[in-house]
Amino acid sequence: MVMPAIKSPVAYYCAEFGTDSNLPTYAGGLGILAGDTLLEAAGQEFPMVGIGLLYQGKRFMQKFALDGWQYEEASTFQKDSTAAVRIVEEYGKPVEVTMNCAGETVKIRAYQQRLGDKTVLYMLTVDVAPNSDEWRDTLAMDYCCGDETQLRQQLVLGIGGARLMERLRIKPSVNHFQEGRPIFAHWEIAKQISEQKKIDYETALLEATKSIVYTNHTLVLDGNLIYSASLVRKYAAPMAEEYGVSVDLLLEPGLMADREQFSITQYALNVSRIASSVSKPHFALAKKTWPKYKWVNITNGVHIPRWRAWEFANPAITDFELWKAHVDQKKALMRIVRQRSGFDYDPHRLILGWARRISGYKQLGALFHDLNRFKLILTDTDRPVHLIVAGKAHHGDDWGKKHIQEVMRYMSNELNSHALFVPNYDIALARAMVRGVDAWLNTPEYSKEACGTSGMKALSNGVLNCTVPDGWAGEVEWDGVGWTLDPMNISHSLYAALEEHVVPMYYDQDEGGVSKEWVSRMKKSIALSEEYSSERMLREYDQKLYMR
Repeated sequence: MVMPAIKSPVAYYCAEFGTDSNLPTYAGGLGILAGDTLLEAAGQEFPMVGIGLLYQGKRFMQKFALDGWQYEEASTFQKDSTAAVRIVEEYGKPVEVTMNCAGETVKIRAYQQRLGDKTVLYMLTVDVAPNSDEWRDTLAMDYCCGDETQLRQQLVLGIGGARLMERLRIKPSVNHFQEGRPIFAHWEIAKQISEQKKIDYETALLEATKSIVYTNHTLVLDGNLIYSASLVRKYAAPMAEEYGVSVDLLLEPGLMADREQFSITQYALNVSRIASSVSKPHFALAKKTWPKYKWVNITNGVHIPRWRAWEFANPAITDFELWKAHVDQKKALMRIVRQRSGFDYDPHRLILGWARRISGYKQLGALFHDLNRFKLILTDTDRPVHLIVAGKAHHGDDWGKKHIQEVMRYMSNELNSHALFVPNYDIALARAMVRGVDAWLNTPEYSKEACGTSGMKALSNGVLNCTVPDGWAGEVEWDGVGWTLDPMNISHSLYAALEEHVVPMYYDQDEGGVSKEWVSRMKKSIALSEEYSSERMLREYDQKLYMR
């Protein structure tokens, strides 16, 4: 089925979308943000079309061997036997577009997830006959398998996405690139402009930039990929022949000074009329890193109705009702943790939460730097504390897997009965954690957390942040709301905050079992969360980026 064309929507290109816990189409924060953005657009009846990739989920499920080593299993998702997505058809036949890649004609189909009358997500697949097995496996999993496979994924997203828009007669008013991965849409958008306006292709390339905006989500290398120019030329050559231009014309915006490397971030910046950052600290660093481009800051936001338990939306809630609602959420989390891990804990303890991608700069290890001191904090008989950790290491990241294994050893030995690692971090577990812990820990390496939205979700449920002041957290005055950690000495700062403030405040409870000061901070957190909503973010996108 083909939806009626949405009039002049924003085409929101992203390599991942996290809209459904069971769809293997997201890997981390970028995908969750993209999902939140589309859900917000749907709620506002804002015309937006998401363009993403339908990964097969070959290594989507996180599992653990007896020794604590992470391994991955395939998702049970089957694209043709689920109600979560539907194939895009016309007159009973699948809608297809094709592209010529290094001499092979590749078929691309799309599946859709309708989120609102003016909002739909299209996810592209090359798992289609008669594509070669090599191409059919291109989207077996996200962000994997070397430069050539990742480049192929980007071509499917960019070229395939723009061709699908034309095939469905959707004429975007703006093309919004999330990170640099969708950049090859620029080639195809220019071709469409060339044909529509009957202008030469080189002029159309310049004209296309008027409709393209770009958001940079990280300064970390993994989000700013660089390929060998020869590899990109291999795949660009058939496109150049089709467009009737030289290969170098297509590559020029992304060629680095040595002419032998191709930067997707440089390309995105060169073909966008404006670029946006995702927090004020990130804005300052992005401008310093790429000073010759036009930047605007739009701090990320979260779709609060998706993440906040409904009880916390009531501004007239009493202290006792708020505390009771929070305890109920803590119990709900405990049940999910028990179901997933097989272990239990007392939900009336002070519960600390840490959950995100397990990668070096996120610094999970900062919690365990002085294991003896941390153990004393958690195992205090009078004021016990429980730690819950969740997160996946990338399937190819042996360092991350070893780190998880080490943390799980701590939990099985020194921190036994006071710390748990919960497997298979996904949207469902994330929702439960940001509602059901007491304090949210955030310990990234300073200046490397571009935004980091998990703390915003916790904030909306009255969960108190204990955080390095980086990314969005660097914008907030935390006095009387949460606690900041010294970026230069995170571990000591965290232990001191727990010993001197967090633990004593939580356990300073009246005869009704309510901590008045804690509840006061919960209310301030909930109020503050409105400033970090996707409603505000989408409004700023429209005003500062789209300018439709």
